[in-house]
Amino acid sequence: MDAIVYSALEQAHAAARPDSLLLRQALDCAAGQEWRRAHDLLQIALRQPTDRRRAHFLLWEVCQALGHPAVAMANLHAVLRDGPLSSRPSAAPRRRVLALAVPGDFQANLPLGTLLDPAGTELHTLWISDPDWILGNPCDPLAVFLGDPPPFDCVFVTIAEDARHAAALRAADRLVAALGRPAINCGARIAALSRAGAAALLEDLPGAVVPAQHLVTRDALESGTAPGLAGRFIIRPDASHAGRDLTRIDDPAALEQYLARVPGERFCIAPFIDFRSPDGFWRKYRVIFVDGRPLPFHLAIHDDWAIWYYNAQMDRDAWKREEEARFVADLAAAFPEPALAALQAIARRVRLDYFGVDCGVMPDGRLVVFEIETGMLVHDWDPPDLYPYRRGAVQAIRRATEAMIDACIAASRGADYIPLG
Repeated sequence: MDAIVYSALEQAHAAARPDSLLLRQALDCAAGQEWRRAHDLLQIALRQPTDRRRAHFLLWEVCQALGHPAVAMANLHAVLRDGPLSSRPSAAPRRRVLALAVPGDFQANLPLGTLLDPAGTELHTLWISDPDWILGNPCDPLAVFLGDPPPFDCVFVTIAEDARHAAALRAADRLVAALGRPAINCGARIAALSRAGAAALLEDLPGAVVPAQHLVTRDALESGTAPGLAGRFIIRPDASHAGRDLTRIDDPAALEQYLARVPGERFCIAPFIDFRSPDGFWRKYRVIFVDGRPLPFHLAIHDDWAIWYYNAQMDRDAWKREEEARFVADLAAAFPEPALAALQAIARRVRLDYFGVDCGVMPDGRLVVFEIETGMLVHDWDPPDLYPYRRGAVQAIRRATEAMIDACIAASRGADYIPLG
């Protein structure tokens, strides 16, 4: 993930700049990607009781940027020892949302704070640190919150699919049932969207190419008994995202070299799909589905098959940005009819209120599905002078998400609706 994400994600936690001079200085350093300086200032802020919780939260982010995930998680757990709830108030909230999240890195949950406008949304986050306790005991929301919950109108399950999140997703569904509020997304349906699960769900989708995904062990790869080893294939460690250790394997020698270089006991492999456009470039589209409607977010264009947005260097080529601008302005015009029909059919199979799809288009017009995920980041932090069209795309997703939440809340307000506040 690009470093810009770390500095900007802090704004999702903040209702306003803190009163503390140390915390303001640390935020300014993070915004300038001066991670070490931000870290040192936050270490000093930890000595101040009034700054400690916020400093730990910021250190969770800064330590990820510095490449120290274990230290980052230690800081997050220090926050959660004081209580499982974090809140972002709003001066004039039109909606009050409770997000259910799991402790982890930035890819563990949908960063809902970047999506919902603080001017109109009061956002509370309940961190599910001990899902086994929730699953093994009568689900008493007061016990989970360690006290009275804040008033909220809607629950949003923001936990992203990951094998390590299976219990948390089950616990989230149990909490949703116990809280008795309308909910966005369903933990069981999110859990079904592993790479292999999503491929199985969509394998016969008309107008689409959905590469089979196999989760295999190191032993099976080394012995040659793993499925999917015929021909060229791509490989990555299980739970890897954003291209980390993603490689194309062309022959047995390349696989042997890969396994010698990359640690891990479980890997995901899939057949290599050549989805190059006729001009020789590779294109990967990100589409966000809100209430069943596909909305364009970004397009990455690269001269290499291993493509994600921040390695495509879209800032270097005006023609790439012009094409991306056309895509976000009119998704339907950018996709051939078979791909567009397949894209629209995905929502009917996935059956989630909010999720994202990374996809490409084959030269014959079919859609290529790479990944389906609920935790995909939506932001408008890129320089507006280079990407003037991005803000409009993000605003469309933002407005659609807020409208979906408002409709969900409105539909629930009937004879059986009892406000928590």
